[in-house]
Amino acid sequence: MKRFRFTTWITALLLLAALCYIGYQVAANLSHSIQTMDAMEVTVEETISVRGWFIRQQTVVAGGSGSAAEYLVEDGEKVAQGQPLAVFFSGDEARLSYRETDLLRQRLSALEYAYSMVTSGVDSLKMDELIFDNIESISRRLSQGEAQVDSEYSAMQQLVASRGATESDRENFETQIDLLRQEIAENQRAHDAASTRLKAQVSGYFAGGLDGYETVLTPQMLDTLTPAQLSNLQPQIQEGLGSISTGFCWYYAAVLTEEEAAQLRGRERLEVSFHELSVEPLEMEVYRLDTGADGQAVLILKSDRMEKAYITAREQDIDIVVRRHTGLRIPSRALRQQEGQWGVFVLSGSLVTFKPVQWSYSTESYFLIPSAASAREGLYRYDRVILQGKNIVDGMILSQGNR
Repeated sequence: MKRFRFTTWITALLLLAALCYIGYQVAANLSHSIQTMDAMEVTVEETISVRGWFIRQQTVVAGGSGSAAEYLVEDGEKVAQGQPLAVFFSGDEARLSYRETDLLRQRLSALEYAYSMVTSGVDSLKMDELIFDNIESISRRLSQGEAQVDSEYSAMQQLVASRGATESDRENFETQIDLLRQEIAENQRAHDAASTRLKAQVSGYFAGGLDGYETVLTPQMLDTLTPAQLSNLQPQIQEGLGSISTGFCWYYAAVLTEEEAAQLRGRERLEVSFHELSVEPLEMEVYRLDTGADGQAVLILKSDRMEKAYITAREQDIDIVVRRHTGLRIPSRALRQQEGQWGVFVLSGSLVTFKPVQWSYSTESYFLIPSAASAREGLYRYDRVILQGKNIVDGMILSQGNR
């Protein structure tokens, strides 16, 4: 009888040890498998990506003769009728003289500025501030990719040279300024005799160079432009210095599928991103959206934002925003089903809670779920959503060591 009781006692101990071991393994597995993330609110855009064409009213700048030309205006710059656009030279010697004169003018300007500092009695502390300002300006322009900082560098050199100057140095400054002015005048006469200037025939926005579409894509064709025409454009090569965009607006035309066009119908304005031209989206007016017999549609957008990027571009890819969705971004693997209801498990302290959800937008990898008014009413911002875990059930209490 005693042997039976001893055997029973040993069996019970072994059973208890096995249960403890199994419990430990379950807890350990649970500990290793629990992964959470904070529910964060994001905004996602549904977009249509197309490739289309800029259309502007352009006047070709023809004329000019000589072996080379120097532009007097920059791309995108607004010019007046009769304003000089470029100077043409009969030979390389005259062109080199022109460039040298330009550098001399920069030196003269810097020297006159330094002279004004000396004669106005600016103290060394103020001069140091001006020098540091010039250094920051040069550094900023170089970091932005600008290579032409000759004038700023020359000005800084003159400031450094004039920092220790006094009233007694005025005569030396005046002599240098007079010599520079004489040299500039002599060079000016030399290259003026061997050069001609080309002036703007109309006022507008200048763009250097021609791409052959200046007379192919015009505002006069906007009301009759078809998808087939837009898909089979052929440039007409012309010779000229560049073009001037007249008027105060430009257009963008692209071919859409019927499905894409259906998503945009009834809209008067669209938000568009020109990723290669600007980081900022642009709101544009819908000028025309028509579907042809072949099921393709032509979309024409209009803008009055006259900037260099839009004045000089021609064929570009764009993204059109169709709609936006805002919600808590939850990975697909976090969704669970309980009693036929989709939801997620949320860890609040040590308590596991199942929160039912409905999503407003989804992809293969994530769902967007509208945030509830509070954590008690549903999934809320910064809730700790369980992404992965074994044997998770609603109401489970996780000990500190099991998380």
